Amino acid sequence: MKRIQKGPVRGISFKLQEEERERKDQYVPDVSALAANADAPLEVDNETKDLLKSLGFDDLNVNVVNVSANAPRERKTRFVPGSGRA
Repeated sequence: MKRIQKGPVRGISFKLQEEERERKDQYVPDVSALAANADAPLEVDNETKDLLKSLGFDDLNVNVVNVSANAPRERKTRFVPGSGRA
């Protein structure tokens, strides 16, 4: 079943794969993330705070944090003997 969670698997019926996906989609946690952190504020960015306010959830205890964009690091080329590149 773990392979089905990752994506389509050859040799297993399409119906079984669809049932597994539907089961995952219908998952409801036992404790809501909002209820679990009732005493601690949720960390959100400004855009999410505005979204919550527009949806009528402005009474939630939220902590606005700055978002730092993670730029991909520049990869160094590797030297592979015999590859023909210098």
